[in-house]
Amino acid sequence: MITDMFKEEGGKLFDSRSASLGHTLQGGIPSPMDRARAVRLALKCMAFVEEKHSLLLEQAQQPRQAGPEMAAVITIQGSSVEWVPVKEMLAHADEKNRRALYEPWRKISQLVEVLVARPQILGEKDPKPSHA
Repeated sequence: MITDMFKEEGGKLFDSRSASLGHTLQGGIPSPMDRARAVRLALKCMAFVEEKHSLLLEQAQQPRQAGPEMAAVITIQGSSVEWVPVKEMLAHADEKNRRALYEPWRKISQLVEVLVARPQILGEKDPKPSHA
């Protein structure tokens, strides 16, 4: 619903898309950490929209144009929530497979699978080897 409002109001000025939260797609109940992270991300997103909207309103030209810095991806880097320009993000992305070029967690993916009991849940005899 909010995405539709942004699309209608933005017209050709900007694009908006919705995203389904991972726990919703996976059917789990969000943990307190999930909820806290969602609030941090939402607050950061709203601050970004407000800041960029203010910059657009300051433009004298008509029609107003959004610059490339207004296309950004919200990220969690360490313990902080940061904006990364889309152009910068593309340099670190495998667009074909829709994932990061460098995935440090891949080295321990087998351990993670065992810790969350995925092999037992899926009825697998042996965990799949790591993609290191």
